[in-house]
Amino acid sequence: MRTVLCLLAAAILFLGGCTSGENQDQVKNEVQTTEPDVRAFKDPFTKKFLTSTKEVLPGYYLFKSKTGNYEMAFPAGGVIGERSYDFRVKNPQKGLESFMTTVHVKNYDPIKELSASLKINYLSYYDKETIEASLDSVLEDYDNKLVLNKLALKDRDIYWSTYFENEYEYYGVAGYAQNTVDTGGIYYSYEFTCELGAEKCQQLGQEFKQKVALKWVKQIHFK
Repeated sequence: MRTVLCLLAAAILFLGGCTSGENQDQVKNEVQTTEPDVRAFKDPFTKKFLTSTKEVLPGYYLFKSKTGNYEMAFPAGGVIGERSYDFRVKNPQKGLESFMTTVHVKNYDPIKELSASLKINYLSYYDKETIEASLDSVLEDYDNKLVLNKLALKDRDIYWSTYFENEYEYYGVAGYAQNTVDTGGIYYSYEFTCELGAEKCQQLGQEFKQKVALKWVKQIHFK
């Protein structure tokens, strides 16, 4: 009888240990899949475009276009205006997607101190043959004040330029990305508005230029 009781006790301890391990794995999985407590994931429409809860850059999450043709880094504080979103596909060679995102930056008041806007205009039929016209369009939008740098990557060319206006009251990065293995081009503009004073705004603008701008444009990928 004593032997039987010992075996039963051992079995209970073994099963209890397994259950505990399973519970720990379940909790671990729940932690890994918990959505970030950020504005982008709280907006139902914006959330549809975010494919992962893992940051691709600090403060940015992976955005996948509804066209399925490109991905990019989307700001955690951003929300896509559903009314401003435009998606049209007549056929694989004739499609477009455009939208504007309002961004709350960190903990600043988005109206009085620091906010941003992200504008994307994707056209599936743009190709390498019309690159000069595409770049001219970017320059015209900024009164020919941009100096575009070319970033030649494996499957895409990205033209980009940082800029600032009114003592860094406005600063950001803008340009054009061209798919080099297929058709498809993206006009993009990521602009910040700062009302923290000239010195602080210049500091933030320089930090964005030196630490974020190039990393952000590199995250534009064609699929």
